[in-house]
Amino acid sequence: MSKIRLFIAEDHTMLRQSLVILLSLQENLEVVGEAADGQEAYRKIIELKPDIAILDISIPQLNGIDLAIKLRHEPIDLRIIIMTMHKSESYAAAALRAGVRGYILKDNALEELIECIDSVSNGNLYLSPSVTQMVVEGYIKNASDETPKDETLSTREREILQLLAEGKSNKDVSEILNLSIKTVETHRNNIMRKLGIKNVVGLVLYAVRNGLIEP
Repeated sequence: MSKIRLFIAEDHTMLRQSLVILLSLQENLEVVGEAADGQEAYRKIIELKPDIAILDISIPQLNGIDLAIKLRHEPIDLRIIIMTMHKSESYAAAALRAGVRGYILKDNALEELIECIDSVSNGNLYLSPSVTQMVVEGYIKNASDETPKDETLSTREREILQLLAEGKSNKDVSEILNLSIKTVETHRNNIMRKLGIKNVVGLVLYAVRNGLIEP
């Protein structure tokens, strides 16, 4: 029987290493790669083509949900599991809209992850039992609500918004995303216009409130 090939994106080194050890002990699982930030994860996942990617929702440079959205547009057969500290239907709803197949809390990650991987690899959706009822009810309730303001941003704009909110300069962003500084400045101006924000401080506050970065 072929092993399920896994990739782990988690910026906390101790947790990432613990997950690698735990998963490597399973006969049917193989960890083929790992990353500490979203941009590195994106590049490696495209290269390594794992069966399942396990993403921390709050990884720097490109958060787990936006990474999932970006990967969804790539010609690869990939299923995604999100790990999070946030017991919130808004985060879960965003993950489901991004096409995520597994959603587990970090508090229970070591205990639940094997079960989640098994379920997701068989084509099922897996949510942590402690949040299932809450997130499903919230998702149904909000399914027909007005589109959140940040969803008016393109994937690239959300990517740049997160990097700017993390304190990256226009030059830093241009190097990370391989864009010209002028293009980054244009995107930044469009983001501020769409969100009604006047300065970078406002971008940071917006990103924190909407879970793009951690305070």
